[in-house]
Amino acid sequence: MNVQEKDRIELIRQGNEAFNKKDFVRARECFLKADYQSGLIRLGDYYMYERRLPLLAYGYYKKARAHSKVEDLQRRMIGAFAQWVGQDKFKPESQLLMQARQYNVQRDTEGQILVPVAPALREQALAILAGRS
Repeated sequence: MNVQEKDRIELIRQGNEAFNKKDFVRARECFLKADYQSGLIRLGDYYMYERRLPLLAYGYYKKARAHSKVEDLQRRMIGAFAQWVGQDKFKPESQLLMQARQYNVQRDTEGQILVPVAPALREQALAILAGRS
């Protein structure tokens, strides 16, 4: 095992230890230096599912080259965007609706795509759209 490999293994160990202690800043530093994809995905999952911060999660997934997670998050973002601007703004043949059919997305009574969104994030988005930012 060469020196660089030993350094990478040590960075991964330190990053995992920091993650377990909830020191996410330190974990991020270690995982980025080591280019440790699994650690970056764990950080992305933490921000996506525990903190409900999908834009932060997106960055970690991109850095980890986790294409399936990036695509899933993009699909969710498109669905949320469609819900905010209204289904009537999209043509029925649009790519969004075709993707929704492909993924068997749930819809409300008006045909809009249901996407779980944190209440605080929804309020911020509505305020921006209303010009109250």
